[in-house]
Amino acid sequence: MGAKKDKHAGLIGARISFRWADRGTDSETLHVRIAQSIGKGQMLLLSLWLLLWVGLEAVVLYFWTQEPAQGNAWLGYAIYTAFWAFFAFRIGKVWLWRRRGQEVITADTRGVSIAMAFGRRGLPDFFAHGAYKGLGRIEENPTQILRTFEKAFWSMGGETLQFSAGQRTMVFGKQLSDRDADALLKVLRPALDRLAKKSASAG
Repeated sequence: MGAKKDKHAGLIGARISFRWADRGTDSETLHVRIAQSIGKGQMLLLSLWLLLWVGLEAVVLYFWTQEPAQGNAWLGYAIYTAFWAFFAFRIGKVWLWRRRGQEVITADTRGVSIAMAFGRRGLPDFFAHGAYKGLGRIEENPTQILRTFEKAFWSMGGETLQFSAGQRTMVFGKQLSDRDADALLKVLRPALDRLAKKSASAG
């Protein structure tokens, strides 16, 4: 489902919602939210993966405590634990992201902010009007195998949109379809242009 740029609120596909607040006033603000939920089957697989990973540590810890450690066995266990903890954190973070995560884009006459929020909590990156440029699609490269993995449901990557701000490139729009990414651009581009011009005329 597309979205007309002059609508005050609407949906883009199944994951994106946008809403204008105080439209037409000096404090008008565009709010965009991109949900990160996945299908029940995929969420079940992700939950099972997390459960099995925790179970693996429980089994290893159980056998480790049954007999006293000999020689450098503690070093091997420390290395294994570091490996386990790293992936446990990654899996747990994706699980939480799929349950409560959303990308939150807020634009007003000051600029635009983008945040990865877990529920209501997220630290936004703010960019003042004039400090960013080149809002558009990320060009796909079929030879980049990692891009395929980034778009999988067990990943938090797969951004589809970007703009540059100085030496930094801001990417967002995780795992959006081509249609939804283009529709979101049709909302954001005219909105940011209008808000930037409004900010410049007020200054």
